[in-house]
Amino acid sequence: MAILTHKCPHCLTEHMALRSVASTGMGGWNCALHVVCPKCQFPSCAHLRSSGQNPVQPDKVHSQPGDLAQLGWAIETVWPAPPSLLIPENLPADVERIYLQAERNFPVTGNEEAAGTMYRKALDVGLKIIAPDVTGVLKARIEKLVSKNLLTPSLGEWADQIRLLGNDTAHEIDQPTREELEALRNFSDLVLRYLFTLPAMVAARKAPVAPPTAL
Repeated sequence: MAILTHKCPHCLTEHMALRSVASTGMGGWNCALHVVCPKCQFPSCAHLRSSGQNPVQPDKVHSQPGDLAQLGWAIETVWPAPPSLLIPENLPADVERIYLQAERNFPVTGNEEAAGTMYRKALDVGLKIIAPDVTGVLKARIEKLVSKNLLTPSLGEWADQIRLLGNDTAHEIDQPTREELEALRNFSDLVLRYLFTLPAMVAARKAPVAPPTAL
């Protein structure tokens, strides 16, 4: 069978050897190759275009052994597209680096603990940058920032409803549920946007101050 070496759009494993199961012509020298990931077993589809080097017939691509390039076909695109990453703008470099790890783990079933730990860490580092004098566990620090008017009361009330803010996911025995992780992700996104994205947007929109007129 032909092998499509590509990132799986479902489990997000890089350089996965996706197994071909069928191929159909799309008109001209275009081909739809249907593949399955050997890791997560989810299907996807690739649009292939002839590379002009004696390609195998479109309806026979899947049954031929070897890499697609050897069969005279090149990848145009793969469906479905991998999920996009949701990163608040204008984050400090360290916060963005940690948050990116959380987002990369978020779509992958089984990586809830890894994602939850990184969302918490991004919040932790972000709060330390904004208020280095505020100490304590994460949930208590959020409440202190509310009392200092650095966060809104509604965010403080929301924090009370998120179990993962009151526990250390790195030391929890029970894996976070998908619903708990989604709540933590949404909360982290809004808190970091409130602390970093919105102030940067306001600063960017402020009218420049005109220089004083010479007398």
